Amino acid sequence: MEMMQFLMPPGVERVVRNRPMTDVVADLLDRYGYQRVFIISSKTLNRKTDAVVKLRRAIGERFVGMTDEVGEHSPIGNVLACARNLQDLRADVIISVGGGSVIDFAKFIQLCISEDAYTKEELLRFQWIVSSDGMEGINPAKSAPAIRHIAVPTTLAAAEWTPGGTPVDESTRQKARLRANMGTPQAIIYDPALLKLTPARLLYSTAIRGLDHAINSYVSIHPHPFVDLISLEAIRLYFENLPCMVDSPDDVEPIANCQMATWYTGMGQMTMAPLHGFSHYMTHVLAPYAGVGHSETAAVLMLAQAKWFEEIGVPRHRDIQEVIGVRERRLSDAIYELLKKLNLPTTLGDLHITAQQVEAVVPLAMAHPLLTRFNARPIRTEADIRALMDLAK
Repeated sequence: MEMMQFLMPPGVERVVRNRPMTDVVADLLDRYGYQRVFIISSKTLNRKTDAVVKLRRAIGERFVGMTDEVGEHSPIGNVLACARNLQDLRADVIISVGGGSVIDFAKFIQLCISEDAYTKEELLRFQWIVSSDGMEGINPAKSAPAIRHIAVPTTLAAAEWTPGGTPVDESTRQKARLRANMGTPQAIIYDPALLKLTPARLLYSTAIRGLDHAINSYVSIHPHPFVDLISLEAIRLYFENLPCMVDSPDDVEPIANCQMATWYTGMGQMTMAPLHGFSHYMTHVLAPYAGVGHSETAAVLMLAQAKWFEEIGVPRHRDIQEVIGVRERRLSDAIYELLKKLNLPTTLGDLHITAQQVEAVVPLAMAHPLLTRFNARPIRTEADIRALMDLAK
């Protein structure tokens, strides 16, 4: 009998769903005893909406500061500057309100403060490594958290369910792999009405990133029965509700359903039971190198990966086709149609990624500790990566 592992997302204590953030944030602060709140927000949410103003009003006198200087892919320089600011302000909790970059940024701040790492060299000492069997990430950050984090996600890519992320090193354009001890948010607030403030293209593309995670979990060569259940349900919810978000943009219910899909996806992803494949990890390699968004890159690579698997036939695709109602058609066709419905990219050309850029990242992809290890169709050589990337043209 095969051994199975199941690791619960470390640090999450409470999830509040279908409630306005302003109605619940004061209660959460009281529950945990926090008195000095620092907000991290996206620039769009802070400067073009009143969401942060309302949040500050709900926090009241406990508010001590905020930043919206996060940046695409959370540049390490921005992380370090913000961590020093929080230390000076003696903040005792972070509230992040925004997408994946904002939520990950808060985790990196927690890591800096907890491990007393305020330079790039100090911070990069805490990059996690992969165990010898490739089945688990080993985290060198061991200190108890000196500050915690409440997340209010405004996108759908499931960043709130991981204890770390991959900030970009501005000098190399490559991602560092950082993970805070107990870095997953202590509480998550799913406020579907708030997502109506998110630009539609960003909302759709991050949902596709979530869908890519769910598909990777389900087609993993190391499946887990519990994760299979929630991943298939997440895939169904994304396929069913994303078109409704386009057709009925004022309807909150499809957004709430996609948040539920994101919850399922994040839980499945963070168990570390089903290890992910090419499209997940290649996004981390290609997006920062080419200077394009994670989620739109994932859309193109998810489609290419589906085509790659279909060339040999992957039995688990049939389960996905069944649950989304396309049993007689290829999964790649259903993905393509969904991307077109959402007006999202389907090719590298749509992202303005050149052949030279693709060739430059091939050795980086081969050097990645996980990208080639857990694919339903093996990837063994640079030629395999080039062949797969040809399907994204």
